[in-house]
Amino acid sequence: MILLNQQSIKDWAIKHAMPTPQDAHYLGQVLDGQIRAVVVYCGFYGKSCMIHVGSEGQHWATKDFLKEVFNYPFNTLKLKVIIGTVAGSNTKALRLDRHLGFKDVAIIPDAHDDGDLVILEMRPEYCKWA
Repeated sequence: MILLNQQSIKDWAIKHAMPTPQDAHYLGQVLDGQIRAVVVYCGFYGKSCMIHVGSEGQHWATKDFLKEVFNYPFNTLKLKVIIGTVAGSNTKALRLDRHLGFKDVAIIPDAHDDGDLVILEMRPEYCKWA
């Protein structure tokens, strides 16, 4: 089940130290009665927003959930760019983002507590999920 903008999703995001600014929209993946992943969209700037993903366990990224992760900002909100930021040392997250189709835009040396900060983008024209 996929949930949108419900308090339980925001509560999960807070518990997992995800960004929860006032302008945030939330998307959650529920499997076996448990929230297993949350996507936070925030930092809306005209036709773009930031994306943050948190998950628990394995096999949380169902095809239906991934389709909705990109359908919501591109088709519902009519955005043109989704921006992600990842610590350069977080190879697991970078591998997932790049596998999903995100493209590297910039690397900012020493901008993250763990070293470099990688900035990625996703656009509808190269999104295989929306």
